[in-house]
Amino acid sequence: MDFRFGGAYRLSEFSEVRGMFIWQSADAKLVRLGDLGPSSLYGQYSDYKTFGLDVGFRRYVQLTSQKFRVYGEATIGIASVDRINVLFAAPQSNAIFNNTDFYDGTAAFTWSFGGGILFPIASQVDVNAQLGLRHVGGLSEVDQFVGTGLSTITDDSARLTFPIIIGIRYRFK
Repeated sequence: MDFRFGGAYRLSEFSEVRGMFIWQSADAKLVRLGDLGPSSLYGQYSDYKTFGLDVGFRRYVQLTSQKFRVYGEATIGIASVDRINVLFAAPQSNAIFNNTDFYDGTAAFTWSFGGGILFPIASQVDVNAQLGLRHVGGLSEVDQFVGTGLSTITDDSARLTFPIIIGIRYRFK
């Protein structure tokens, strides 16, 4: 899930500078991690959540049609990624381990690019449809994993998503 709210400043008829607040969330699943003695070991992670600020540039394609506008955009930014906890359980062994800090919260660099189309529905209101790619940098290391052989667990924790965005745009002028 991805919610966005932002604004833009029009530089010309075909370009604008944009700023956007973005909140993302991904539900966590129960995962079988392996075995603990004769029992299966499971981990229940907390949800992945970020809140970020992206700034960027949007360029419109000059078309003869007044029925829609096509654009491309690129952004960079920073996102605050919430801490992720995990609860370990081995049900057959009747073992449940305390909820532990698996990834520390962190600030991560973001980038994205995409393309879309605007359909005017009123004099100052457009419907927006966009496809793109968004990258959020990796999570920070967890101090308790140092020296355990798990200290590299956050090395591949960056996320690349493929947002499909539908929204409303209001123009003040």
